[in-house]
Amino acid sequence: MMASVSTVADNSSSNHIQSLSNGKIPQNSSVLVVGAGGIGCELLKSLALCHFHKISVIDLDTIEVSNLNRQFLFHKEHIGHSKAQVACESIKKMCPNIEIEPYHGDVITDVRFDLNFYKKFDLIINALDNIHARQHVNRMCLQSSKPLIDSGSTGYNGQATIILKGRSQCYDCVEKPKQQRTYAVCTIRNTPSQPIHCIVWAKYLYQQLFGDNDDPNQEDVTPDQDDPENHVEQATTNGNDNQQIRYSESVQSQRLSTRDWIRTNKFDPQKIFNKLYNDDIKCLTSMKNLWEKRRQPIPLNYDKAIQLNENDYDKQAAATTTTTISNTSTVPKLNDQKICTISDYVQMFCDSIQELRKRFDVQQQLGK
Repeated sequence: MMASVSTVADNSSSNHIQSLSNGKIPQNSSVLVVGAGGIGCELLKSLALCHFHKISVIDLDTIEVSNLNRQFLFHKEHIGHSKAQVACESIKKMCPNIEIEPYHGDVITDVRFDLNFYKKFDLIINALDNIHARQHVNRMCLQSSKPLIDSGSTGYNGQATIILKGRSQCYDCVEKPKQQRTYAVCTIRNTPSQPIHCIVWAKYLYQQLFGDNDDPNQEDVTPDQDDPENHVEQATTNGNDNQQIRYSESVQSQRLSTRDWIRTNKFDPQKIFNKLYNDDIKCLTSMKNLWEKRRQPIPLNYDKAIQLNENDYDKQAAATTTTTISNTSTVPKLNDQKICTISDYVQMFCDSIQELRKRFDVQQQLGK
């Protein structure tokens, strides 16, 4: 097997690729693998078993519980450690004579990964799930005149492309299919970290409140205790923890009937608010594994929320910065520029529930 990677090229470009072969056998070839996730683990194993003895690995991430079901180079004791470091250690155990070097860093911003770094390698292979990072590596390979194999996967579909400067299309040249972005349900329910996560959660909530019962795409918004990050090795013995677990289980038993719960309570805005922002948040805080490296949410009931302004809640949440309005002259006069307080948002929530309920009832009547 030659390092020219001609065996995986398509017929139209195989001649060009063969002509660029550096003539090195795998033992003498130096390979850079960017990414040590699902594809990267398989790739590193295959390279090692094909007698590539000089490999470098770049990855920014650390190992999480959710990685263990498919990234076989990692095990439970590796959680929290660098993917690049652990992947190299695992490959070293498999092939003790291999020269494999880990780099824990961002391939885009880390100053170590400049043009001279790329020029050290005979072949670069992308195993990334990030479009911006793939674009960056593509450009660096073009500038350094190094061959790149770009790989990726979506669901059950995978792709691999050979990129050679002046001989083939590059990653940016190929039009990307437009696909609807999807998000992990457990992220939406339990640990949203981006504004788009909150928007998706709101869509789920709308479907639960006013959507079609037969819609196959509807998702419950109640916290999901099947989240892989919430799994624990041993049962908790502390009395308070047991109480929290029992509470969480009682809430979890209601998760599949949220729609029925809403209708049983006659769309009462205050009860819905308390369920979503107080009861469900208490359930989330009982999942202690989720908050080892994240900021824990704070439950908020309706009676307190309706009286809160932004400053009060910032103090409660121990925020690092607090935005204040020193006097009324700084408040914009236009309604769409108004800086709302938490109590304002609570009132909007309740008003919206009531207005949408009226529309829902009208639609139900028209449907009959």
